[in-house]
Amino acid sequence: MALELAEGGPVKLYQRYLLAPLGLFLPLFLLAFSGLYLLVEFFERLEDLLYAGGRIDLLLLYLLYRLPEILFQVWPPAMALAALVSLAFLSRGNELLALRSLGFSPWRLITPYLLASLTLSFLVSGLLAVTLPASTYRALYTWEVRVKRHRPATLLASGRLFFSGPDFMLWARPLEPGGELLADLLLVKKKKDQPEAYIYARRARFLRKKRWQLEEALVAERSQNFAPKRYSSQELDLGFSPEILLSIKRPLKALSLHELLARYRFLKASGLSPAAPLAEIFYRFSYPFLAPLLAAPALLAFLSFRGKRALAKGLSTGLLLTVLLYGFFILLKILAARGHLPVWLATLLLWTSPLVFAIFSLRKTY
Repeated sequence: MALELAEGGPVKLYQRYLLAPLGLFLPLFLLAFSGLYLLVEFFERLEDLLYAGGRIDLLLLYLLYRLPEILFQVWPPAMALAALVSLAFLSRGNELLALRSLGFSPWRLITPYLLASLTLSFLVSGLLAVTLPASTYRALYTWEVRVKRHRPATLLASGRLFFSGPDFMLWARPLEPGGELLADLLLVKKKKDQPEAYIYARRARFLRKKRWQLEEALVAERSQNFAPKRYSSQELDLGFSPEILLSIKRPLKALSLHELLARYRFLKASGLSPAAPLAEIFYRFSYPFLAPLLAAPALLAFLSFRGKRALAKGLSTGLLLTVLLYGFFILLKILAARGHLPVWLATLLLWTSPLVFAIFSLRKTY
């Protein structure tokens, strides 16, 4: 048996042995973190719900739609801590000491946990890619419209947008999720229910305040007896900004990768800072690796302690490293999204900071 464990066996029995506690602790941490998140969210929203006179079932529906976003937030630390506690659980009966005496290196002991966390993280990322954008928007819609009764003035159907304002009517096809780039725009300006101007543009790009850059435009005004004027490119005040077109302003986390790329291209082409969507894109591509990056330093730090109270010292150090690194990851994302830190530098720090802690722990172990 000892030889089979040392050599890995035909089915790598030692890996199954190391991973066995993970099946218990991973659901436990996920339920604990998610439950705490939901509890805080419930009491934060309850006062607003009572003030708005909303129904409790709408709050429960809102919390249900929040589940994918909660999973997105809690998965990396939950997975890392579950791996840490699983390793600590095995050390109580000196199993780890026996494996070390058989020649198992610290890296070989933690590799099954890293591979398991990476595999599960890719599965969770795939699930979130399908559910997160839609559920986040539905949560916002449920809260803003159904609970707080903010009446949406925009109708979006079959990819086309219709908006009826106090002094204009608009038909257009949005080309990006922020409403700042429109195609096939038809605007009817009115005064006392009488048309004042008709404006058509093949494409309209938002500039600032209520001014838009129109391409291949056709303008007919009452003051000119509705005689049409053609413009290849013309800047006009259309009387509205993109915010008024959106009944619910969609945050970046409510956008799919395709929509994030469209947002990035639009901001870059407009000369505006594309840092926020770019940071979100890089964070999502890095997301499957966050749990292994959090787990590796914590596990190696745990194995670096020996002697009396090694279990308590290793657990506390691993927990502290996990919390600090995850907080550091979130800080990097915020700084990159606000343009205070280049996205490439934030990504580099995200990858290298756990490796520095891991190398330091390995040197301490040996």
